[in-house]
This record gives sequence, structure tokens and C-alpha cells, in this order.
Amino acid sequence: MRLLVTSIHDTASLTIRDVFINDYSFEDTGETFDGNPILSNGFTKLVTSSKEMVDTNHLDNHFQAEAYIFCSRHKAESGKPALLVHSTGNLGPEALFGGDPYSLSISTASLVSVALKTLYREREERNLVNFDITMEATHHGPTSLDTPLLFVELGSNEEYWTHQEGARAVASAAMACHDSPFKSECYIGIGGTHYVSKFNKLVLEKDILFGHIAPKYSLSTIPESVLEQMVNRCVEKVKKVVIDWKGTNQEQKQHVLPNFEKMGLEVIRAKTL
Repeated sequence: MRLLVTSIHDTASLTIRDVFINDYSFEDTGETFDGNPILSNGFTKLVTSSKEMVDTNHLDNHFQAEAYIFCSRHKAESGKPALLVHSTGNLGPEALFGGDPYSLSISTASLVSVALKTLYREREERNLVNFDITMEATHHGPTSLDTPLLFVELGSNEEYWTHQEGARAVASAAMACHDSPFKSECYIGIGGTHYVSKFNKLVLEKDILFGHIAPKYSLSTIPESVLEQMVNRCVEKVKKVVIDWKGTNQEQKQHVLPNFEKMGLEVIRAKTL
């Protein structure tokens, strides 16, 4: 079972939850989680937490799931409408938005890829022409769950957290993740910006799967232990490391790349793929 997760503190997730109820026939099961009804469509369950989603490290205490699919808001100062997907974790010493410092969740590159492709298709079909669509680099909690997870998000401010067609696009991506198998291999990404344009292109055009992604701003101080988690905290076997060569400086390359070589992983430039 793959579990859909929402939160009472998240306006976008509640909008998306309503889509599941109205468009996908989710109904009350009579069970509760965090004091909120658990819903089901007969194939999967939808739970609503009374905590912020970045703080839901208690999910494993209640459920045995193959994956958690979080349906969440995204907040950005630009306020630009957006549909996003990413793995979670804190690459450095700060854990301002849930989880623990220097700690990564278990990523699932297979489902991140499915979600990204579905969001692109939904944008076309729903005429969401003003919406940006992207993967994001690994960030925020939860980080200590033993179940693989991903976040699919609707952004980027209060106006769009209640956008019905945007919510339907996220719900569609979440349901696609529920139905898609895990593949056997993936890559991890190094460098570039938080909104990982080069890696997006590789997913969409080359069908390359990305688990954790560490952007340029995290690389100067990222420790070996976190680089190891990028490789080991993933459902799929990490095959190679893809680096945005121009999206990293020389000091960062010297800091990061020897660690991957020590792990026996080939590092390849994004532009060669």
C-alpha cells in the first residue's frame, strides 16, 4: 500500500484532499489518524495529520506502507504558480523546516519521475500555461522515516493553494505515483540551482531518474556522511552521479567528487547525457 498524506495545517493539501474525495471517490473508513478520518477509495488510503507535514516522523508508528506520497503546499516569495516534486532531507546543519540536521529521507527516483511527467501532462491538458513545473533539490523534513517518500506540491502562495485545476494536477500526479512500479536503478544529482532545470530536462527527454539532488548552495560544506546517504537512502540502486559542471565551482568539485570516487561511483557531466 502507498499512502497519501495531507495536513490540517496546509491549505493546499486540504484543497487536494477535496479533489480526492470529489474526483476519486475517497470515503471515510471509520478509522482515524491524529484524530482525523482516514479515507479510502478501495485501493489506497488517504490520511490527514494534525502536524505540519514536515514533522510527520510518526507515520511509521501507525502504518506499514510501501511509500508515502505527500500532497503539500509550496511557498515562494515570487508567488508564481507552480507544480513541484522533490525528495526530502536536510543537507546541512540547519533543520528549520522539520527533520534532523545532516539527515535524508529514503528517496524514490521512480515516483519523482512519474510525478514530474504527470504534472507536465496535466499542465497541457488543463491549460495551466502560467504554471512552472519542476523538480526541486532535496530539502526539509521529514527525514527519519524508514518508508520511501516524496512531496508533490502546489504553489506558490495563498491564491494558488486553493487553485482547483492546480490541485487536480497534483492529485493526478499522486495517483500516478500510487500505480507506478519502482525501477531498479537511478542517478543522484550534484550542483545547479534549487529548481534543478538541467536535471528536469534529463528526466523529461532522456528518461533518467533522479533520487536525491544536492544544489550548489549546499556543496561547500556538505559532509561525507550526507553524500553517503544520498547514495544509500534510496529505493533504487544509485548507478551514477550526474554533476551540473557549470553549476558548481572548482572548490566544490574538489570537496565532493573524491568522496564519490571512494564509493566507486562514476561521475558524469549532465551535458554528456
